[in-house]
Amino acid sequence: MQGTTRKDDGGEPETTMRLRNRTIGLVLAMLLILMPALPARAAVSLEYQVKAAFLYNFAKFVTWPEDAFAGGDAPFVFCIIGTDPFGESLEKVLAGRKAAGRKVVVRRGPDLESLGRCHLMFIGEGEDSRVARHLRQASAQPVLTVGETQAFERAGGMIRLVVADKRIRFDINAKAAEEARLKLSSQLLKLARRVIR
Repeated sequence: MQGTTRKDDGGEPETTMRLRNRTIGLVLAMLLILMPALPARAAVSLEYQVKAAFLYNFAKFVTWPEDAFAGGDAPFVFCIIGTDPFGESLEKVLAGRKAAGRKVVVRRGPDLESLGRCHLMFIGEGEDSRVARHLRQASAQPVLTVGETQAFERAGGMIRLVVADKRIRFDINAKAAEEARLKLSSQLLKLARRVIR
């Protein structure tokens, strides 16, 4: 009797059974190889879920001038410049919420020119070589700038998110915010790890 016609107790041909077993073995091997990487990915995901919540809370503790909005029904616009580290986290945090009493819109793009009006602009760590340019573009408008690198802080960004003692903290450049005509709540200033005046 040939191997292709022999059947196991379940009625499957032997070659089908061997193929299935090899596939299952391959999948299990891949899972074992990937297992050490899973906690690191989950940690990054959790970090940006927390940072997304920070962005929303910054919007609650900052006041924009009236001329920052095109009209009474204009939305509050969160802009992500460059590579987006948040995935769907930001939309999940913002779902059903308002900022500055307005509905919320999220825009993503390579720079501020491509996105139009923004009220809060997040510049990710992959933008270090262009961060000064992004901040210059934003300086003509009342835009709260948020980043996470030393290059962002050195270039005059307003709020820098940092990981310190396994917690997300933030530093504030109050002078830069004032120059953009943004009013920071005293509560926000008290919560900052460091305030630059």
